[in-house]
Amino acid sequence: MTARFRRLAAALRDLVYPRRAVCMGCGTQIGFEEDWICPECRQELAKSWVGAYPTPKGIEGAAYAYAYRGAAAGIVQHMKYSGIHRLAAFMGGDMARAYRFLEPTGADCVVPVPMHAKRLRQRGYNHAERLARDVAERLGLPCVNALERVRNTVQQARLDEHARRRNLKDAFALRESVAGRRVLLVDDVCTTGTTARTCAKALKAGGAKSVYLLCYTVALPKKGGK
Repeated sequence: MTARFRRLAAALRDLVYPRRAVCMGCGTQIGFEEDWICPECRQELAKSWVGAYPTPKGIEGAAYAYAYRGAAAGIVQHMKYSGIHRLAAFMGGDMARAYRFLEPTGADCVVPVPMHAKRLRQRGYNHAERLARDVAERLGLPCVNALERVRNTVQQARLDEHARRRNLKDAFALRESVAGRRVLLVDDVCTTGTTARTCAKALKAGGAKSVYLLCYTVALPKKGGK
């Protein structure tokens, strides 16, 4: 392969996979060499590491890679709203590392939080499923689409905690048996835990032995309780 051909191939690769153009954490354009994020955001991520954390009611254990702020929030938003679903592989590595804080769970399958069919058609992919599949591969577990969202609910980010509970009431149903299984439920963000609790309720109604939660980020309470 000639040097000129290698340069052309590299240029084409960077055009198709823009890994060095824009930092997914802060949006800066600096031509960095690290995958997806600039050195400053990588340092910020390290400082916002969470690991195990208090568990939403009705769930046996929970772990999160990062606090939902700064670079971590930027990565989540780019994956969800900018269509950069290839970030799942970048995020999945840190999620698998966070899962180690939950072991031993005995989890024998990974289940993504589902997206309603209408929203799935609009977005083209379920970000939680992309994360779940990457995590499942890393952990050597099957990824099972055991849940479906039967109501096209309002986006949770727009609602307070009480409204979130009303919004998700009876929103999930079982589509595949999880009887007797230990489930690792996967999503990108945990804010109040309402979505996770509602999914866990549906899974346990279907016979799941236990449900654990793994997310890329968690919204931590502000200091001072404000």
